[in-house]
Formats: sequence, C-alpha cells, structure tokens
Amino acid sequence: MFQTGIHIALQSLASGWLTWLMLQITATGYYRFIIVMVIAVLFGISLRKGFLLFQIIAWTAVLSEIAKQFFGLPRPFFTDSRVACLDPGWDTATSFRAMGGESFFDLPRQAVIDAFRLKGISFGFPSGHASGAVAMWGGLAVIFRKRALAWLAPFFVALIAFTRLYLGVHFLADVLGGVLLGGLVLFAAWKLIGNDGGQERFFAAGRTRLGTTLPGVLYYFFLFVLPVLLVLFSIFNAMFAGFFVGLNAAFTLALRSGLPSDRGSLWVRLARVAISGLLFMVLGLALAQALAGIPAAAGSAWGRFLTTGLGTFLTIWGGMKLSLRLGLYQKDETAPAS
Repeated sequence: MFQTGIHIALQSLASGWLTWLMLQITATGYYRFIIVMVIAVLFGISLRKGFLLFQIIAWTAVLSEIAKQFFGLPRPFFTDSRVACLDPGWDTATSFRAMGGESFFDLPRQAVIDAFRLKGISFGFPSGHASGAVAMWGGLAVIFRKRALAWLAPFFVALIAFTRLYLGVHFLADVLGGVLLGGLVLFAAWKLIGNDGGQERFFAAGRTRLGTTLPGVLYYFFLFVLPVLLVLFSIFNAMFAGFFVGLNAAFTLALRSGLPSDRGSLWVRLARVAISGLLFMVLGLALAQALAGIPAAAGSAWGRFLTTGLGTFLTIWGGMKLSLRLGLYQKDETAPAS
C-alpha cells in the first residue's frame, strides 16, 4: 500500500486537461471550499445543522492532523523521483528512487521516512482530503438524513481519493487510512447527534452556564480550550483553529440568546449566504491589513489564529444580526429560553 507503481501507472495517462480537472476536484478538500460549504449550509439551509456539520468536519481534521504527526510518513513524490507531484506548491526535491514498500504491506524504506521528517512539510498518512471528504459528504447525509446524500457520499469520497493518487501526493494506504478515520468519526457523530434527541442534548449543553454541568464543561472544553492547546503544541493548523473557535463562539452566543428562524424563500436564503460571504472576505482583508502593521504578529501562527478567529466570529455574528435587521431572518418564537 506504500508502493509507487499505481502512481506511475496513473500518471502515464496524464494530460493537461486531465490534470486541470483533478486539481479542480481536489480543491474541494481545501480550507477555502470548506468555508464556502459551511457558510452556505449555515445561512442558506439551517444554522443548527450547518453548525453540526462543521463539528464533524473540524474534528475529523483535528484527528487526521494528530495521526499525521504520530505516524510521520512520507508522500509518494518524495519516496520515488519517478512520481511527479502534479499539485503545485510542494517542495518536491528528492534524491530517492523506487524507495517505497517492497511488498504490499511494507512501509517505505526507513531512510526515506527519516529524511522526510526533516523537511518540515505535511506528512502523508492518513489523507486529510479522504477523511475530510467522508466527513463532509457523509456528514451531510447524517445531519440531513437524506437517502440520496447517503448514496452520493461514497462517489465523492472515491473521486477525491482518486485525485490524491493521480496527483502523486498520497499513497493508497494514506487514502484508505483517511477513509477509515473519517468513517469512525462519522459513525460516532451518527450515534451522538444522528437523531433529534442527540442534537437537542448537544445544543442544551451549549446553552448552559459555563461549568455548571458536565455536558456544559465538555462542550466548552472541546469547542474552545482544546483547539487552542492543539495550536499551542503545534499539532493543529492555526488558521483552521481560528476559524473553528470563531465560528463556535459566534454560534454559541447566538444559541444562548436564541437563534433566528431559518425559514425563507430561495432568494432570501441566497441573500443571507451572499451577505455572510461578503462579510467574510471584507473582514478577512481588513484584519490582515491591520495585522500587517504589527511586525511581531504578522505571519505568526497566533497572528493567523487571531485574524481568522475574529473575522469568522464577526462574519457569523454580524451576518445573523445584519440579516435580522434586513428582514432576511425572523426571530424564532419557539426557540428555548437561555
């Protein structure tokens, strides 16, 4: 599963248009597309369901990154110089050739593993794209409980996994490990919040006063404290952690004061998505410019964390408040009191 023959075979069929297509598909596993999807579901369909979907995606990403750091395994293009890295932006310099696993179940050679750990770029196992695809598309099926989504999810997961092999950035073991990890998180989500009762218990924990109940303590620890600790120990991406904490803070404040009703026509829903998306872009640019004036913070992990976190918080909180003021949301009279 750590052999490079499959990559060489796939890349023998490579062409300009096919590589372009693979890059467009694989882009759905990156940070920007995830933001678009989350904002679209939050403001266009359901604040509650969008928030739950984001939790599945975010915790899959956390566990994937922890697993990468634990195993510390190389990527195909570094293991074998015959494998081209068709995904731009990687440091592809390597002196190794045909140093993958000798048999199907063997790891790459130890010399390759040791050298790759010194490069300072993302490890390969498990594939974050594969686990993220399971979390996103499978999460949609779990949260919305639609049979069509359950049938479509495996297709999208397989498509993403194929692009990672074709582009030379993941071994077969990486994508299978990613699918397994994403599947385990998805199974846990289905058991915990796959029904109305589980979802209401989750939201009830968010409405409790800090530290007054065990569910409330767990809610605030996992949604706010643990992400900061993971960034502190350089285990998790600071930008995504900022997005995670900022969204959690805005949603939790809105939950405690009463979420608005998601009802509205298609045009109303599209307007809410457009307003929140525009807010995110404008605030992101403004905060980045402001941070650039602080030399100690510009470019640092904590600078990215604060910029993304504050921008996300203001996007979600401001998007709800602005949509309420414009009549795109209505107060939900059936919402439970905080």
